Amino acid sequence: MASLDPFQRDALVLVYWHRMIATDQIRHLVTSAKPLRTVQHRLRALRRAGLIEAVHRYHTPLTWYVTKEGAALVEASGIVDTRPFRVAGPSMVELFGQHALDVVETGRAFLDTARRHDHGCGPLAWTPEVAHRYRDQRVHGGANRDVLVADAVLHYTLVEPTGRRSQRTFFIELDRATMPVARLAAKLRNYVRYHDYVPQYPGATGRPAWQERYPRFPRVLVVLSGAAEHVLEQRLIDLRAHAQADSAMALASDRVRMLATTLDRLRADGPLAPIAVPLLGTDSTPISPFSWPPTGTS
Repeated sequence: MASLDPFQRDALVLVYWHRMIATDQIRHLVTSAKPLRTVQHRLRALRRAGLIEAVHRYHTPLTWYVTKEGAALVEASGIVDTRPFRVAGPSMVELFGQHALDVVETGRAFLDTARRHDHGCGPLAWTPEVAHRYRDQRVHGGANRDVLVADAVLHYTLVEPTGRRSQRTFFIELDRATMPVARLAAKLRNYVRYHDYVPQYPGATGRPAWQERYPRFPRVLVVLSGAAEHVLEQRLIDLRAHAQADSAMALASDRVRMLATTLDRLRADGPLAPIAVPLLGTDSTPISPFSWPPTGTS
């Protein structure tokens, strides 16, 4: 990493951490970023060095991903924790690129709000693709269906009007309107299962598994994208109806906080605004994702 300038070092770490990220997103997230043309020049230098690669698809931004050599360099530097994922390639970018870019845009909306209000949320404050087991591997064979993978886990330090600083953690579930609403609701049900999961294997602590990783159970924020806003609004209504009809989810309203919004609304108004509709409980009035007091949840 010593041969890279500060921007290239930060950009390489970002590409590694977020797996797939667009040029403009890198420029926006790196606070020392230069004009777009300079950013493009520095990224091309990283590409010539064999550390990152890019895919350009029709009507989509240039999407960067780290190479094996680039990943090895970041991991050897110790700047960030090693990520347990396969290095992306052109086919993976083709299949999942826009989804990954929308996850970055979600985090970017929180970061922009943090910058404006002097809160805490940097470009590495959200971790994509975080796995959580909600059934005992030894009992149920460890099938992949027993693992919930959040699209991202986002950490945010909120500075309240009194000056008190408090931590908020979110499970981000990014939905690009590619699956039936019923299937999305079924995935959300797994967050309830994870909340209630107490490992039973020998040596287990007897505490819920989430308490080993989080001080409070994170709020679940569903972010809808990939279609016109009026389509997403109807999808949000349908998702709430599915959640209300699911007894396991409906009965979890006192211990699991679930909200849904659209990416356009999140980007336009920010997470401090009343942009999110609660999926559980009787009140569907839009609120800020930060609105609930941290009693039992973060």
